[in-house]
Amino acid sequence: MKLVGEKFETPPSLLPMRKAFKGTFIVAGSYEREDGNKVIAENADLVAYGRWFLANPDLPRRFELGAPLNKYDRETFYISDPVRGYVDYPFLESSTDVSS
Repeated sequence: MKLVGEKFETPPSLLPMRKAFKGTFIVAGSYEREDGNKVIAENADLVAYGRWFLANPDLPRRFELGAPLNKYDRETFYISDPVRGYVDYPFLESSTDVSS
């Protein structure tokens, strides 16, 4: 893998692993909607959207609507504050949150 910004670039390395592993093949690592769909079409069975799900509790709906994503805050990922981090990201409020 190589890191490009906050994204890991791995497409060339997926094919040998996919050929070697015959079970359900799950990929993870900063995939967004478009590149997640692309890797499903090419090599994988499932995509894990961990950080994006933390920041977007309605991620499937956002993907469906093409709505913008909340940015995640890594500094709050593993803290014990009960009202900051995992639980304070906003849901879409209306159809006006959808990009044109």
